Amino acid sequence: MSDKINKILGEFKQVLGIKVADSAIGDKKVKKRAKKSIVQRQEPKFDKPLDKLRKVTGKLVFTDTNKSLHNMVIELWDRDIGRPGDYLGTGISDKNGNFEIYYDPSQAGFFDTPDLELRLLDSKISFDQDNEPVPAYRIAYIIKGPDNVKQKEYDFGTCSVPYWIYKPDSHFARLFFSELEGTPDDYSVGRTLQGYDAAGALVPIKTKHVITHTLNPNELTLSEIQAAYPPNLTIKLDQETPGYSRSDEYFVSRVLNGMNPRLLKRNKTNPNLFKTEFNWDDYEKDDDHDLNNVEAFFELQGNNLVPTAIKIKSRYPDSIAPHSPLKDAVTYTPNDGEKWEQAKRIYRTNSFFAAEMIEHYIKAHLQMEQYTIAAFRNLRNSPIRLLLTPHIKNLVNINQRADEVLVSPTVGLVTTNGPLTPGSVVQICKESMGTFDWKGWKPRQPLCEAHTFAKIANLYWQVLTDYIDEFFEDYQEDILKEWVEIHRFSDDIVEHSVAYEPHQPSDSAPDPDYDWYDNNELDKPDIPRTTVNGTVKATRAITTSDEPNETDIQNLKELCRYVIYHITLWHSWVNDSQADEGGEIFYSSLALRNGSFGSEDDPNIAPPILEATNVVYMVNVLTAIKYGYILKNEDDDIPEEFRTTLSSYKDQFADLNYDIGNIRALINI
Repeated sequence: MSDKINKILGEFKQVLGIKVADSAIGDKKVKKRAKKSIVQRQEPKFDKPLDKLRKVTGKLVFTDTNKSLHNMVIELWDRDIGRPGDYLGTGISDKNGNFEIYYDPSQAGFFDTPDLELRLLDSKISFDQDNEPVPAYRIAYIIKGPDNVKQKEYDFGTCSVPYWIYKPDSHFARLFFSELEGTPDDYSVGRTLQGYDAAGALVPIKTKHVITHTLNPNELTLSEIQAAYPPNLTIKLDQETPGYSRSDEYFVSRVLNGMNPRLLKRNKTNPNLFKTEFNWDDYEKDDDHDLNNVEAFFELQGNNLVPTAIKIKSRYPDSIAPHSPLKDAVTYTPNDGEKWEQAKRIYRTNSFFAAEMIEHYIKAHLQMEQYTIAAFRNLRNSPIRLLLTPHIKNLVNINQRADEVLVSPTVGLVTTNGPLTPGSVVQICKESMGTFDWKGWKPRQPLCEAHTFAKIANLYWQVLTDYIDEFFEDYQEDILKEWVEIHRFSDDIVEHSVAYEPHQPSDSAPDPDYDWYDNNELDKPDIPRTTVNGTVKATRAITTSDEPNETDIQNLKELCRYVIYHITLWHSWVNDSQADEGGEIFYSSLALRNGSFGSEDDPNIAPPILEATNVVYMVNVLTAIKYGYILKNEDDDIPEEFRTTLSSYKDQFADLNYDIGNIRALINI
């Protein structure tokens, strides 16, 4: 009985583990263009001449790299026990991390010789009702100096600051944080409350299932599990038109435009033939789930893409190791009736699993953290901070949660409910990250009339191009003036990038008959990369100089466009489709069992009870939090230029049946 109690308690701990953090929010309307510079904290004015004042000096460096911590606002305080203390002065570290602060010791109080303390400040910037940038400062780190300082000049020396430091033992650029201190980037109050609302409605459902099944494993059925949760898209579609979600037409729509919009390959001799595949030969399988390689074939008939065949190669139950023997390939066509329907389900399962692991967790969450950390470490005076921060904020917070929810070896959705071992998931993370880069990237071109995702992606790419061009024109002077921050931003990205690996998991096996129909989103191996300590890095440099040339400027534009695209439209598209693809147990799952071929109502093929409720619960939670949209601008920090530009394309998106109000500004779920 103790094991059952522990499981129940563990369930409560897992699903209720939501952190709370506070910050200011607002709902103001933006009226004018923002200033062309970021407001800095002003140094105090003294009645006495400088030679009558005292001074402190020192140097700030990052704890992890020992590099200079530049443009950091520093306040000098007199530290008083039991009282708030007395403010003495303000300074800013220069590009080498050096600072000096003048102060009047009499400000410490009558007969009080100051006990010195440095308070390092960072800030969040929002826009007021006149669209003027307003920083809100908070203490990032405190450096305690000596008591009773009487020297005319006191030198704090070199101060090592653990500010946005990199996790030293990670395969990827990840933030190191203390469980006690949390991250240096808080959720807004609105986002936190949304999280409680979303979980509060769904936690009782899942918890009831876990407790019921733990006490009586034979009581619940998959149908009862499904009925307890809100109906997803496939259920609603079939309520309106019975059977439509299992039709070939809908199958093609999901291949092109679903949670995992596939980049297809084209036949080299017949341009009307296409295919997409999932190949898992390189990876270790777990003991509980089936692992199937799948190829789906299509023909372009007029302007319609039609499925023609699905080929499946399955592993034997004991074929655990990479490159294990496979069963003979079996191919099914639309003429094969129930077997064709089962083959489509196997494809959908592969697609959903790959979407959660690669398209969602790796491509959006994990990839974007490398840009996030580098930006927060380096961008303080550069206007690029105004451009990127509304999108990269909160990402390190949610990624800490995603590590547990999606890829934890013990409770992660992908690692425990999918067919691969945790080690294989890490392997795929490394291989995927080893090919992702901003340089030369742009969205795929539409393949046919029904390729809505590609049309929307290209239209949004144009929005970003217009917006970023306008932003750079408006802020050009200060972007150039503060280029040293961009140089250091670039250096951090490259130095902490994973190694380049010219390999893409699950769909990259050499093929003599097919090649990619579009290379826009693929790596460009002919563009040079940087080598650091003998390792070729996957992510390319923006610049290598404190003095930019025109290529450097264009590189920065390109990187900003890439980052904003993936954090906003891409993550919105993939994340918000989770319930559509995985919210019905019988339609799709992260893995099948016992040979995979079987009817949808066969419980031996479908996920077991606890996996079923876990997946449906999680995809509903991850789509239920509705906070942080570009046009809503809930935190008042989206530049007016972006909202105005996006709104000007509203009708063109509507023609594609897409509501631009659904584009999230950031990854906070």
